[in-house]
Amino acid sequence: MWAKYLTRWGSGSERVFYTTKTGKIAQDSVRAIAAEEYLYKITRLTDEQVVVIKRLSRMSPDSLHQQHMSYLNDFLVLQQADDDYTRSGFFSPVADQLLHAFKCNLLENLHSSHEQAVQPVLEALADEKLEILGDKQLMVEFMAFFGHQFCRTKPFRDNATRRLVRSSDLENHVADAFVNGWWFLSYMFGMNLGDSLYQSRHQDTHALLINDTTIPFITSDHPIVNVHSSVSETIFSSPDHADLYYPISPRIAYIICNSDRFQPGKNYINVSTAVELNAKLASQAMIHIIGNTQNSIRLFQSFIGKCGQKT
Repeated sequence: MWAKYLTRWGSGSERVFYTTKTGKIAQDSVRAIAAEEYLYKITRLTDEQVVVIKRLSRMSPDSLHQQHMSYLNDFLVLQQADDDYTRSGFFSPVADQLLHAFKCNLLENLHSSHEQAVQPVLEALADEKLEILGDKQLMVEFMAFFGHQFCRTKPFRDNATRRLVRSSDLENHVADAFVNGWWFLSYMFGMNLGDSLYQSRHQDTHALLINDTTIPFITSDHPIVNVHSSVSETIFSSPDHADLYYPISPRIAYIICNSDRFQPGKNYINVSTAVELNAKLASQAMIHIIGNTQNSIRLFQSFIGKCGQKT
């Protein structure tokens, strides 16, 4: 589904321009980028780490907590099966392959299910058909997708874990649970964010940004970012507002604002706004920024990772 998303920058093909790990600009198939590091392999959770996850989950509304625990139980059943297989002393290449596949794909399949559910929404929004979000179930799916897309990336993980304190045994246990269990916590946090965005949809501003300027929108390996001016590149701090920006194509983007910068519905932006949004997206990228032309990438290449370089 990630590859399908990127094809909107392919000008009718599957080839896009993007920045590489070595800092060059290349043009290649969207699948070359998608193959980088988007799978989330399950790691074994200790009993202590499970306790930490459950305590964090209890801070959520009860309905979300129950969903978290249902998903967690599925993963723990797989972990128990793996443990039983190891203790049995029985070796089977087929069993090894099946367990490995489950560990690599179980969580990714959940993310894929969210991505598949919102394909009609993304296609409609790319055609400026905002009315599709009048369907309550599609809006639920879109907000769930939005939450997971924001929380599943490396920059979000790094920001969440960089301030972990390890000055006592208890803090070490909590920090270890965050690091080792991040594959599950990120999914849990994505669920919570998506639910929060849905619940606040009438208070926040939901807007479609239409870009008919000479500076097309780019996207990145961290495609949903907070573009509010209070987001600092020099210190790690909580911003005053969340203006969550998501480019859908070189011409269309969606933004959820709890500031008053944009008006609900369709907003036609100017060149300076297009430049600003692209620069902020690039500054929170890991490695790749992706565009429909080489020049659209070159203009913002120097901004890549700026937010992640300072604390």
